[in-house]
Amino acid sequence: MLVLGLESSCDDCSAAVVEETPSGPRLRSLVRESQDAIHGPFGGVVPELAAREHLLQVRAVMAEALAQAGIRLQGLDRLAVTRGPGLVGSLLATFSASKAVAWRTGLPWVGVHHLLGHLNAARFAAPDLPFPALVLLVSGGHTHLYLAQDWTSLQLLQKTRDDAAGEAFDKTARMLNLGYPGGPVVDACARAAGRAADPFTPPKFRDGKASWSFSGLKTAVKLRVERTPRLAEAGASDPEVQGLCRSLQEAISSWLLKPVPALAREQGARSLVISGGVACNSQLRVDAAILAAREGLALAIPEPRLCTDNGAMIAAAGALLPPDPAPWIQNADADLKLGA
Repeated sequence: MLVLGLESSCDDCSAAVVEETPSGPRLRSLVRESQDAIHGPFGGVVPELAAREHLLQVRAVMAEALAQAGIRLQGLDRLAVTRGPGLVGSLLATFSASKAVAWRTGLPWVGVHHLLGHLNAARFAAPDLPFPALVLLVSGGHTHLYLAQDWTSLQLLQKTRDDAAGEAFDKTARMLNLGYPGGPVVDACARAAGRAADPFTPPKFRDGKASWSFSGLKTAVKLRVERTPRLAEAGASDPEVQGLCRSLQEAISSWLLKPVPALAREQGARSLVISGGVACNSQLRVDAAILAAREGLALAIPEPRLCTDNGAMIAAAGALLPPDPAPWIQNADADLKLGA
């Protein structure tokens, strides 16, 4: 089965052709148009600019994905597109395009939950992953831990109490004038550091649970920069900037993984999946591998190009879901709930 997957929930416009085989999904093509240069001057995504850019990109992205795969629309078996959650203007670009193509060609159509797509990004490298699995989905907008019984289900166990982990990376990079997006540049600085700066104090909660909060971490970085103003202009080659980035990265990684051992035992999990943009982080990948080996969990982390938003993950999820008999009456949903 050949599936064209489309994704434009935020600031990446992406299309991919995935071949679903008995041994799992096989990537035939992947095209992704980034808008980093557009949003960089603002330090974050501007929804209206993102939506307008998607309208300019969507036709070319789809055409290039088909060309790379060496097929035409008529050679596809199915269309899959992100239905939500996300920025509604951005979502509508590929969502509307996919419905138009389905109407014109008669191809089966599947609307996919964005987070279910991130889960299925792991299926390319680990199609035989044992379930149940703990699924840590972490990005600029999401920091959620789920229990998955298979590749098509997610049951929420916990989520951040305020900001997402990815936002802490972006805001730190902005305070240090390192560029946008923040995750890759903070990671590069951290890996260049000779030593870490003073550690950040982990959040504590009245209920005693190993929960997540990253709002205070952003404030802590801000206070350190205010105490040493030169850090804001020192640049990525400065040892103190590198040490601060390393300390931040170590804090985020350790905090993210802290709830995993207890929840894995409680839920009887056999594996751990980490996906989303922050799953590209080098420290998190190393720490997750150590934790998984210690706890006896199979570990699945997609390759970096499949961690960020992409059409391949949507196609992989769409291959497992039943087609919608009436896509024409469906609409994008910025706050789509799992199971909706």
